[in-house]
Amino acid sequence: MAILTVENISFGYGGLQVLQGMTFHVKKGEKVALIGPNGAGKTTVLNVLSGLLRPLAGKIELAGHDITGEPPHGRASLGLSRSFQVSSLFPKMTVLSNVLLALHGTQRNSYQMLRPIAAYRKNVEKAEELLTSIDLLSKRETLARSLSHGEQRRLELVLALASDPAVLLLDEPTAGLTSDESSALAEILRSASRKDVAVLFVAHDLDLVFTVAERILVLYYGEIIAEGTPEEIQRDQSVREIYLGKTKSA
Repeated sequence: MAILTVENISFGYGGLQVLQGMTFHVKKGEKVALIGPNGAGKTTVLNVLSGLLRPLAGKIELAGHDITGEPPHGRASLGLSRSFQVSSLFPKMTVLSNVLLALHGTQRNSYQMLRPIAAYRKNVEKAEELLTSIDLLSKRETLARSLSHGEQRRLELVLALASDPAVLLLDEPTAGLTSDESSALAEILRSASRKDVAVLFVAHDLDLVFTVAERILVLYYGEIIAEGTPEEIQRDQSVREIYLGKTKSA
């Protein structure tokens, strides 16, 4: 069953058409990669899905709700979460405080900075559980700006997961990471799907794409030109020519 459905979405700037009649779906708990050359429109897709940009035509449904006209916070309340290429952490706050803010952001009661942490015991327990899942519990009192780049990316991912989203959108999650850091983040993504969180991610990191994604969408000049399993995409000659830089054999 599809948790996210995109029907005939189009978007453009002035006379430049960026997305052209795009249609696809993501199932509950599925891991889907969106790949394509620079300028193909990948980040634009995420911006339209998350509500930062409004499509010129088409329809977006999340868990049966039409969210085409919903603002970002409205989509978040319905179960859509997003992380960006650029860090969105609070650098002068501790790791634990960053997670607590993310958790409180999903609740109706306000978070009062001057109240003792003990007053939010349930949230603290949930935050520590999340930090344990990404091996950052020992850094709970460390300022976010003092973390390594890889640790910051893992923390950003757990902030996106703090709201228990139905769909998680990720833009280049392993950008700037070492091979070991990328492997650790890939395991977090696999764990997310085991909790029925659907993941749609944009990536140039083909190791991540082919080891994590269950299905791959290939975007070229605003259109999906291929769709399939990692094995099918690797065998697709048009993808090899356009995206992977291969040429047809004589």
